[in-house]
Amino acid sequence: MKTLLTLWRNSMSTIETYKQEIETELDHAREKLDVLKAKIRGFSDVERIQSFKDIEELEKMVSDMKTQIRELNVEMDDSWNQIKGDIDSSRKTIDDAFAKLDRALV
Repeated sequence: MKTLLTLWRNSMSTIETYKQEIETELDHAREKLDVLKAKIRGFSDVERIQSFKDIEELEKMVSDMKTQIRELNVEMDDSWNQIKGDIDSSRKTIDDAFAKLDRALV
């Protein structure tokens, strides 16, 4: 059981690292969008309209990725609860089996 728990913790660590990397990238993307918005203020109306459309598309992509990260958090919580429940159930079964065996060997 410790091996399974160790594997789970290692995978959770990997997932957390991945999420942090993505969140850092999203922060940088938002900063770049702010810079681009400031930059296009000096453009002609036609250029500004097209640039705003492009920026809106990028903002949607960033927002969608942020939603995916939130969904990953929910799924991780659900998975953890399921795995923890399974492990706890196995632990109880093993404890009960030991107790039964101890009583039988007295």
